[in-house]
Amino acid sequence: MKKITMEVKNQKAKADKSKATRVAAYCRVSTLMEEQELSYESQCAYYEELIENRENMELVGIYGDQGFSGLHAEKRPEFQRLMADCTAGKVDLVMVKSISRFSRNTIDCQKYLKLLKEHGVTVFFEKEGLYSTDPQCELILKLLSAAAQEESNSISQTIKWANEKNCESGYPTRTCCYGYVKAKRQAGEKHIWLVDEEKAKRIRMMYELADQGMNAPDIAKAIRKYEEEHGVTARWTASNVRARIRNEAYKGDLLTGKTYSPDILSGKRLKNDGQSPQYYIEEHHEAIVSPALFDRVQKNFEKDRRNIA
Repeated sequence: MKKITMEVKNQKAKADKSKATRVAAYCRVSTLMEEQELSYESQCAYYEELIENRENMELVGIYGDQGFSGLHAEKRPEFQRLMADCTAGKVDLVMVKSISRFSRNTIDCQKYLKLLKEHGVTVFFEKEGLYSTDPQCELILKLLSAAAQEESNSISQTIKWANEKNCESGYPTRTCCYGYVKAKRQAGEKHIWLVDEEKAKRIRMMYELADQGMNAPDIAKAIRKYEEEHGVTARWTASNVRARIRNEAYKGDLLTGKTYSPDILSGKRLKNDGQSPQYYIEEHHEAIVSPALFDRVQKNFEKDRRNIA
């Protein structure tokens, strides 16, 4: 995710700055695709020019979140900075392209509009031509933000379906685990994992030590010592050693859908115990350790209680 901060100092002289409305603009796009980047830049430039050319307005700043979903306001740093400036008395009016740019979460939308109202700040939704002070605003916002939320849910379900189809065909669109990097795809190729040799050294060391009978806490200490000797400050713990020892990806296989999200709003990931489809893909990528070593370590590793978490 990329956070863009654009502070703009007002250079145009006002007829009477003491009477000018202090205006902030909020811009957001939820992907980092090139066309969305252009959309983001054009939004910022549009509001900068619009507000600067109004004699009764004073531009406080352009606040923008690029690559952040509109479902979770707490995860948008520039939105939170805007709210902080509004509640600190620095802003009178917030301009935003549409309700969906402000929030795709009905509860969030109402929560922050109430907060701004308590601090005397008005929001103008340009696409809807609606001010948050309008008498019918609350009802209209409930309907429109609920529609935006449902649109996000529909998009999420489409992405989920596409991911499941990719998993079913043997090409899951998941992030590489530690020790691998994704290759740049060529025509006809899909999601190729390549071994990151430098990180793979740690994985091989981990399995070799486990095969010798060393437990997870001691393996973590050994790898930390190795990292210190090589000038690396990476933090290794018994828990992440256990997780990697148990990860079938290191023998070249892949189990998809280990976790699932129960709902779009919470964003929580829970252990998948059959709530969502899973696929086991053999020989998905190059192994870092041999299947024989992997299987042998699994049998021996659980014998020591210190390896159980």
